[in-house]
Amino acid sequence: MKRADTTLMKEINLNTVRRTLKRMESATKPQLAAETGLSVVTVAALVRELAERGELNEEEAGTSTGGRPATVYRFDYAHRLALSLHIHEREGIDTVFASVVDLRGDVRKHEERLFDTLDRDSFLYWVESLMQAYPQIQTIGLGIPGQAVEGRIEVSSHDRLRGTYPAKWIEEQLGVPALLENDVNAALHGYLLEEANSAEVENGVVIGLYFPTKYPPGMAISWNGTLIGGKRGMAGEVKYLPLDLDWSRPPAGDAWNETVCRIVHTVSVVLAPERVVLYGVRPDTGSWTAHWEAYIRRHPLPAEPDIEWSERFAEHFASGLRNLALQTLEPKIL
Repeated sequence: MKRADTTLMKEINLNTVRRTLKRMESATKPQLAAETGLSVVTVAALVRELAERGELNEEEAGTSTGGRPATVYRFDYAHRLALSLHIHEREGIDTVFASVVDLRGDVRKHEERLFDTLDRDSFLYWVESLMQAYPQIQTIGLGIPGQAVEGRIEVSSHDRLRGTYPAKWIEEQLGVPALLENDVNAALHGYLLEEANSAEVENGVVIGLYFPTKYPPGMAISWNGTLIGGKRGMAGEVKYLPLDLDWSRPPAGDAWNETVCRIVHTVSVVLAPERVVLYGVRPDTGSWTAHWEAYIRRHPLPAEPDIEWSERFAEHFASGLRNLALQTLEPKIL
């Protein structure tokens, strides 16, 4: 038991130094000791191990006040990389975006392919070529417009995706763990990353609603910054609401305003969110706002949410998926 406790404490201390150096980018042993509260002797042993693992680089300080210059330890953000791939409609064309990301979140490589040009084999060949170019890739994040159950895509606006197992393909053929995430969930996560310093946004429920141009809407739910999937991951499939709409031919004008109001009102009654973020092509903002104000006069809410429109779905989708993939590379301490 004592040996197990010692091993666990070492891993905790190792992770403390790792996280501290990752935040500081570079530091000397005395600086790391001051930041972590560990002794210089303990820090020296830990940075030696991190260097042996290839997680940091040693450099001599540029100046010295006499004697041997201090050694500076610089975190290597590229010693482990993540690959994120997500499908998104851009200017009416379904496109797959690939980004190789380091532990700082910086994109080291970006490529794109048209979704219609990819099948299972060409997709895997593309992923494999990126892994060969960047052998430090140790995890892959996949973002899809749809929802998967136990790795099988069950719900999607793309017929070719339904019934497929893209994460399983990657894991079995390429030997790298892969996560599969819904597009609206990833986008809301990306939004919350930007708002991380706002306690008002992080606490309670935040809703993301996406209205794409060609496909039915989708919704994501966050509780205190954590995404809520619900049974089989199906929370937020608002296209199944009994609105008597054909989403292949969505309404326009005031009818569209009314539809959005009904959806926002429904989720607000059930979940009482602090904020609702609306994504997608929108009508005149003033027109929708006036329609919403008239709607809630007819159908009052006990707690009206803050509502904002955002035109940054693509950006939030990409950044959120990259971060979710990077989270899987964080060391797990039992």
